[in-house]
Amino acid sequence: RTCEEEWGTLMFFCDYQGPSSDGFGGAERLAIFGDLGGRCGAELKVMAAIETKLPGYYTTNLGETHSWDEWGTDTVPLQSDQLS
Repeated sequence: RTCEEEWGTLMFFCDYQGPSSDGFGGAERLAIFGDLGGRCGAELKVMAAIETKLPGYYTTNLGETHSWDEWGTDTVPLQSDQLS
């Protein structure tokens, strides 16, 4: 609930798929409600938590992208020496 309080959102899991046939990787959708800024912040915080637990989940084969959409996300790959 800390993420919800921080970003002023309401989040809940829905559409649970269960573990795959190999017993790994159960999939579940996360619904995030709130204003656009809150939804974006909460989404990035959740993605960072997943990336911490499963390194490479979002960042493997991630290149530089630019989006002009209101909901779009730009990505800029950083080298390990650029991180603190």
